[in-house]
Amino acid sequence: MSIKDLLFRFVLLYFSLSIAAMVAGAYVDLDQAGTAIGMGILALAVVWPCESFGRRNGRYLSRAEKWRVIAAMIAVLLGTQIPLTLLVMWAEGIALDAVMLGIVGGVALLYAGTVVAMVNFTGRNLRKRGLVAGESAG
Repeated sequence: MSIKDLLFRFVLLYFSLSIAAMVAGAYVDLDQAGTAIGMGILALAVVWPCESFGRRNGRYLSRAEKWRVIAAMIAVLLGTQIPLTLLVMWAEGIALDAVMLGIVGGVALLYAGTVVAMVNFTGRNLRKRGLVAGESAG
């Protein structure tokens, strides 16, 4: 499996699960659990493709690959979540002041931190289970 395949699977899984959550949220009142559901979707969308990469290749991401993957995943998240959040805020008439921008930035940092943590967690988990060799310096 290539890095490109890993990232394609991430995007496909993230968007599919997000759309499914939006549809489910239309039928069940999930407004209060939005960030928690988003974090769960993000964690699954990161771990599953990374786990598949490690299992199929018999190795995990090198340091250089890991940071490229993390950067690409965060770019996808921020490139979709921030514009959508700002659009929803505008549509609902929420003032775009410093406090709201701080909240949006804080949530964006939380999501980015989750990506970093899940990519690293998956690598440690694969090594611990003996499915891949130790981390390379590459």
